[in-house]
Amino acid sequence: MAHIQQNHPDNQGILEEYRLHLKLANRSDNTLETYLRVLERFIARTSVPIPDVTSNHVLEWLQENGRYKKETTLATWISILSAFFTYCVSEGYISQSPIRRRWRPRLPEPIPKYLDKEEVARVRMQSEIENLRNQVLFEFLVSSGCRITETLMLDMEDIDLKTRTARVKGKGNKIRTVHFSNRCAILMETYLENIPEESEGIFINQHGKRLTRGGAHMILSGMGKSAELEVPFGPHRLRHTFATTLLSKGAELSFISEELGHSHLQTTRVYARLPKEELVSMYRKYMG
Repeated sequence: MAHIQQNHPDNQGILEEYRLHLKLANRSDNTLETYLRVLERFIARTSVPIPDVTSNHVLEWLQENGRYKKETTLATWISILSAFFTYCVSEGYISQSPIRRRWRPRLPEPIPKYLDKEEVARVRMQSEIENLRNQVLFEFLVSSGCRITETLMLDMEDIDLKTRTARVKGKGNKIRTVHFSNRCAILMETYLENIPEESEGIFINQHGKRLTRGGAHMILSGMGKSAELEVPFGPHRLRHTFATTLLSKGAELSFISEELGHSHLQTTRVYARLPKEELVSMYRKYMG
């Protein structure tokens, strides 16, 4: 195998072009960050120009850097590298991608991880003894199904308390309307009255700046630990909780897809893989 040691100078220019390509394609900041982190690691160890990269180069890098990594991580890396080299083919830098389909690990179909009714109640009790911002953040996420990035970008004018709706900007800058609970609306009304006018958005830190994704994750993770949850707790678990709760109450996948802001119904079908007896149990817990 060819040994990969250090970055070839021409490769950085191609990577910068690809970064602009992703940005123009309206990829989320989180996707950009993940893609570039992996590609920069790969290119930093590539001593040949991109047109000369072979399957052996890529395979050796995966073997050297992927030792002790989970199969899901390796699958993500291969997917990112595949997308990058597909771009290089389309731009004429290479004639064919060096990525081989057989490298992709066969992963079991994931089942969405959600909170059950008792776990939601425990986190809610914990949120009630924290500050109002944290309480509203929890109630909004669990009752709207919003992504954390969508939530943190909300401004005052995006909220309509009368209709209990919020206008959010989703992936690809698509605007959609989401709904939130009456409980959330009552708390939100008090919360909004106390936000300084000069604040950047709704969910802010002590300096009046928007909460970062990292900051929100820390808040929710701490909330889960204080509530003594036995599972890792974050915003995406609340998104799954929202979707599975709707499904247990008989909502159509098409409706859930619209609420979640999925571009394709196929993305929402992951929830249809939940065992039927599990959904029945959830329904009984939520509805009595």
